[in-house]
Amino acid sequence: MSINLIKSVNFGSGNKSLLTVGYRLINSDGEISGSRIDSGIGELYSSTGIYSASIHFSSDFKGTILWDTGGSSPQFAADEYNSVEEQISFIKAIEGGRWKIDSGTNEMIFYDDGNSAEVARFDLKDSNGDASSTEVFERVRK
Repeated sequence: MSINLIKSVNFGSGNKSLLTVGYRLINSDGEISGSRIDSGIGELYSSTGIYSASIHFSSDFKGTILWDTGGSSPQFAADEYNSVEEQISFIKAIEGGRWKIDSGTNEMIFYDDGNSAEVARFDLKDSNGDASSTEVFERVRK
């Protein structure tokens, strides 16, 4: 299963109204995946220097979107992307496994669906933003 996602990059107003913006995908091994794309990219709002494009990702792609302004002295920006399967696996682990609150550290710990491997850890806070395990108002991923 492949996916198309709208992704954006902010090069700042000093790079407004460029017609040379492009991107390429680089996998997690550092290999370039395909050629540089410079079509289908538009400025999000006039004179902002923020550009966006609908980017096609294969189902197993993990890596970086390397944006550039083009021209003779391009500026670069990078945005990480993890495969859809990896994101779904994380959601399944969070939803399907056990969780526990550690009152000593004021943390909530999530485990995979096998209930043994830790998947994520969150700081727990009360309504004042102070660490708490008894009057939890908010959790913040570590």
